Amino acid sequence: MSTANNLDHARLLVSGSTGNAVTDLVVPALLLRAPGASWSQLVHVYVPQGPTVAFSGRDLRSPGIAAATEVAHAAGFTTVVRSPGGRMVAYDSGAVVIDHLDRTTGIRHAGSATFAANAESHVRVLRGLGDVDARVGEVDGEYCPGEYSINVGGVAKVVGSAQRVTATGSLFSTVVQVVVSDRVRAVLEDVSDALGYDLRRSSIAGLADYAPTLTADEVAEAFASDYRTRLGMTNGELPPEVVAHASTADGTSPFHVDDWTRANPTTLSA
Repeated sequence: MSTANNLDHARLLVSGSTGNAVTDLVVPALLLRAPGASWSQLVHVYVPQGPTVAFSGRDLRSPGIAAATEVAHAAGFTTVVRSPGGRMVAYDSGAVVIDHLDRTTGIRHAGSATFAANAESHVRVLRGLGDVDARVGEVDGEYCPGEYSINVGGVAKVVGSAQRVTATGSLFSTVVQVVVSDRVRAVLEDVSDALGYDLRRSSIAGLADYAPTLTADEVAEAFASDYRTRLGMTNGELPPEVVAHASTADGTSPFHVDDWTRANPTTLSA
C-alpha cells in the first residue's frame, strides 16, 4: 500500500490533557506545521487542567488587552493567545476542548461550510446527552460571538469554535462548557469589559445548567465516541517528542502560541 493510502486511513483519536494549559494549546499548533505526519487526521479531546483565558489575535488589537490580561491574572487564570481565530474564551476543568487537525485540507477549506458541518455533528452529540435543547446559532450578547455557536434553547451559549488554516492543513478547535464555575463566569464578564466587548451575563451557561448530572469527563467521552464512530478513528497518543518540545514553551504573558511555534518549529519522527 502506498504512503498516500496509509495517510488516508491514519485517523487518530487522542484523549486526555497534557496537564498544562500552555502545552495543551501549543501542541496542536506545532502538529499543524510539523512535516512528516503519519496521520491524515488527529482529534485531541481533553478536559483542561487549569483555568485559562485564551485570547485571539483579534483581541490583541483592543486597547484594553493589557488591562484584560491583568484582570485574568488577578483571577488566577493563565493567559494565552491561541492559534485559532475568534475572540476571547475562558474555561477551566469544567470544560471540554476538542482540537481537530486535518492534514488533507488547506486554505480552500476555510469558511462557513466547515463550521456548519462541525456544529451539526456537535449538536447531535449534545442532544444525545439528555434533556439538552441544543441549537446552532448565536445568541444575543454572547462571548466570542459566532454564527455557528451552539446554544441551549436559544438563550445561552454552551459551545464555541474557531479555526486556523495553513498551507499544511487545518486546526478546528472547540470549547464545550459543561460545568461553568463562578470564577469562569466572573472572568468572562470582567475580561470582556476590559476589552470593550458587550456581554450579557445570562448568555453564559454550561450543559450542567440544563442536565445537572453531566460531568466534563462524561461529555469528553461522548465526543470521543462520536469521532471514533463518525470518522472511523482509532485510539492513539500525541507524539511524545512534540509534547516534550511544547512543554518548554515560555515567554511573556499573554503567551503567544503562533509566535513561539514559528520560532521553535519541530519535526515528527517516522
